Amino acid sequence: MRNYGWLLKNIKNLELIETPYPEVKEDQILLEVLYTGICGSDLHAYLGEHPFVKPGIVLGHEFVGKVIDKGKSVLNLEIGDFIVVEPSLTCGKCYNCTHGRYNICKELDVIGCTKTNGGFQKYISVPYYKAHKINDIPLKRAILTEPLAVAIHGVRRSSFKPGDEVLIIGSGPIGVLTTIVLYLSNPKKIVLVDPLEKRLKLAKDLCLEIITVKPKDLNNNLFSQEGPDITFECVGIDESINMAIEFARKGSEIILLGVPQKISKAELIYIQDRELNLKGSLMYTKDDYLIALDLLRKNQVNYEKLITHIYPFSRVPEAFENILNNKEDYFKVIIDVQVE
Repeated sequence: MRNYGWLLKNIKNLELIETPYPEVKEDQILLEVLYTGICGSDLHAYLGEHPFVKPGIVLGHEFVGKVIDKGKSVLNLEIGDFIVVEPSLTCGKCYNCTHGRYNICKELDVIGCTKTNGGFQKYISVPYYKAHKINDIPLKRAILTEPLAVAIHGVRRSSFKPGDEVLIIGSGPIGVLTTIVLYLSNPKKIVLVDPLEKRLKLAKDLCLEIITVKPKDLNNNLFSQEGPDITFECVGIDESINMAIEFARKGSEIILLGVPQKISKAELIYIQDRELNLKGSLMYTKDDYLIALDLLRKNQVNYEKLITHIYPFSRVPEAFENILNNKEDYFKVIIDVQVE
């Protein structure tokens, strides 16, 4: 069989190429990729704006597939199983790998982001221990596992506890998924801010009791104690980072989930002056993935409502351009890889 993938050849240039048909090592499974999600980091890479993801790679780190072959040491998966992949490949030897924080491995490789080609191709082989069965979850819903795990990791990195009041900046997929995770965790109040009305409405439809505002209407009177207990920044641009710093209550916490520019003009003087705790949050670990899968199985909110468009494999470049040009109408876009 022949394999094809969409190579990020250059900035704003995706080219369909024939990629090597994957070999299957002893500890690997071979997947027929079924669906791949387009992530905000894919869009940043496409525009040449991602600090770590560069041209020369087949993108796609949010994907589900079907097992069509496996190595001889793979015992927990069978041919025909549907799985979702945790795309982090780690050394297993550095300090963080040996202390449960392999998401910040010294030699971290992310499938579809750094060294290893990702899910915008027909077939891919992955280590079996990075695969999770989703035979009991609808495949389109399961495509949300990876971004939901990002949100879960960010909440777990924070000091959030039931009864807290939180501010979430940005209602893109990560912002809305963070909102959902917090909404299901018994907060006292959630305030979600974004300039796009349709995105705020989508979040409100899924989480009825949240407060949604546009940036011009955000003020600390929305909170009972001079500001939020925790702020989640889910965009990554200087404007939104500075908004998080401005509205964070003195002595409170900011979780940075958005990917910022390599050189930022964030007003760090106020981090020191107001004794703010600024924490980064990168990707996830297996526990975050397992929690994400559990939430998707329970389906307490209508996760599929987040998926607004599905494109065939032949139209990947068009999908990228349409997302960038129609941010008000496009939310989560997935590619049906086996449909031309």
